[in-house]
Amino acid sequence: MKPILIKNLLTPKEVFWLYNKLTSLPIWALNGLSFYKQEDQNRQYGTIANAVITKNYLPTATSAGLSLYGQSLVYRLNERLKEHKLEIPTTIQRFWINSTFKESSSHWPHWDAPDPEAYSMLIFISPVWSDQWLGSFYVDGEEFKFTPGGVVVFKASELHTADNPSLNCPYLRLSANILTARTTEGTINTSTPSNA
Repeated sequence: MKPILIKNLLTPKEVFWLYNKLTSLPIWALNGLSFYKQEDQNRQYGTIANAVITKNYLPTATSAGLSLYGQSLVYRLNERLKEHKLEIPTTIQRFWINSTFKESSSHWPHWDAPDPEAYSMLIFISPVWSDQWLGSFYVDGEEFKFTPGGVVVFKASELHTADNPSLNCPYLRLSANILTARTTEGTINTSTPSNA
């Protein structure tokens, strides 16, 4: 399946609201350490912050009700995917928010799940963005420019990565990753995907 970009899944006002809401919540956790590059020891490079909303199909204790909002986005996305003759599974296996700092070294090519029936959706949440701030998203080498309120839908088994924002970017590069999968009735797969 070729990745699909859906523009304006979130309205501009909704993106501003969500960005402000997410950046003010006390649920963030750094998933890496700052470090110095040998060739540039005077400059500290930032890391990525991660807010986990749903993990192993269950909302986290600190999700602040955002798991319901994420579920509504999946249904909203499926309505927009009808024009592409595609419907993705609606069961959320994992939902998290990534906040990437300027010149972070935290993006690398990876896949979200090996399941060929699983889908990922990457939602661009920063409310304003300029191409000069970089921050593009790539699926199997195809570039998707950061588009506030837009979403890229792709098979979770596809390799993907992102650009880091540039030094002159005035916003955090905020994105949401929702992984959906099919489940057998009464059975929930609680395994954690590799490279998540």
